[in-house]
Amino acid sequence: MSYNPLSSLLQVAACILALTAAVAGSVLINEMELNPPEGGTGWVELYNTGDSSVDISCWAAAITDGGWVGKMTAPEGATISPKGFYVLEGSSSWNHNDGGFATLYDESGNKADETPTRIDSLNNDFAWGRRPDGYDTDTDGDFGLGRGTKGKPNKI
Repeated sequence: MSYNPLSSLLQVAACILALTAAVAGSVLINEMELNPPEGGTGWVELYNTGDSSVDISCWAAAITDGGWVGKMTAPEGATISPKGFYVLEGSSSWNHNDGGFATLYDESGNKADETPTRIDSLNNDFAWGRRPDGYDTDTDGDFGLGRGTKGKPNKI
């Protein structure tokens, strides 16, 4: 066997690209409460599909309902362990309609994930979540409605 420097260089570059893509794509929106019970807050649960912890300092999630937008930001030092959850809480003062969609932004403001638009007119603790956790085919079928499991594995 002969050594081919170009082949070795290409293999290293492919590994670096794969690692970068895996880290960048390992955090996604896993569950969202769009219409909480009276006095509750809307929230967005993040999930780390990767095998390494991810620093989500200054990442933000927004719930958009028509022209209304509510934004939540992770504090400095926030991390998500592998296969772990992190919940960004909204405000009890938010007053919007019965649905919308959630968008996740990385620390640079780039869109990292976005859910389909969902309706929730029940004013209860039901939430839209991926089934199973981290399931991502970029289709509307990734999300189902069920009792919210905020910060825990989905049972949707």
